[in-house]
Amino acid sequence: MSKSGVIAGVVGFVAFIGIILGFMMIEKVPQGHQAVVYSTSGVKEKTLPAGWHFVAPFDKAIDYPIRTQTKEYKKLQIGTSDGKNLSTNISVSYHVDPTKVVSIFNKFGNADIEALENGYLRTRVHDGLRQATAKYSVIETFGDKTGHIKKETIENLQDKLTEQGFIVEDITISSPEADQSTQDSINERVKANQELERAKTDKEIAKANADKKKIEAEGQAKANEILNDSLTDKLIEKEKIDKWSGNVPLQIGGDGVIVDTKGSGN
Repeated sequence: MSKSGVIAGVVGFVAFIGIILGFMMIEKVPQGHQAVVYSTSGVKEKTLPAGWHFVAPFDKAIDYPIRTQTKEYKKLQIGTSDGKNLSTNISVSYHVDPTKVVSIFNKFGNADIEALENGYLRTRVHDGLRQATAKYSVIETFGDKTGHIKKETIENLQDKLTEQGFIVEDITISSPEADQSTQDSINERVKANQELERAKTDKEIAKANADKKKIEAEGQAKANEILNDSLTDKLIEKEKIDKWSGNVPLQIGGDGVIVDTKGSGN
């Protein structure tokens, strides 16, 4: 092989290596993410926004979502204040604080966001939900305290996660599920509460009807009293005269003969 051929081969090989290294130095950060660059010597303080970037040949990057993500955790076991065990699903909407991606990497190393969701975040979510639910009975958990449980769970998560760099935006908790024994107990208590409420309602209706009749009776009595006070002897005589048709009533004589008291006029 000629000298020029050798040189051309070397140049081609170098160019090939250069292309390979070039591809290795290109890092794509997805939209809505921010990347931390690190190597064996440590983590870089400068992070990478979404887009294409050149990085040093032996540097690596790991990206974190800084826009809203939703993660669902299924069949989480929770307990109530009266000792009932339930399971529920919870969906968590969150994002990573872009100013804390470096501190997240320093704390958790090169664990990607999926590993954090299935490990650290899952544990914190479960703890926050259990703490909120443990304050209420099983009936309250299924009933009028669901809003309180959601509110307190969000507060628990924000308290534990915000400082770590995870911003919880909202959560959705599904209706809890109970074992058959607990469900039967719930149904019995619900039925008893319904019957109690029905009894209270019936009592209130009966009282209202009694009050109505009492008011009507008092009103009628008052009207009769006013009427009696207004009926003087002269007024009664006048009413009789006004109603008299001019006819003298028939009377029965001593012998049982009907006598016309008007007479014949002769």
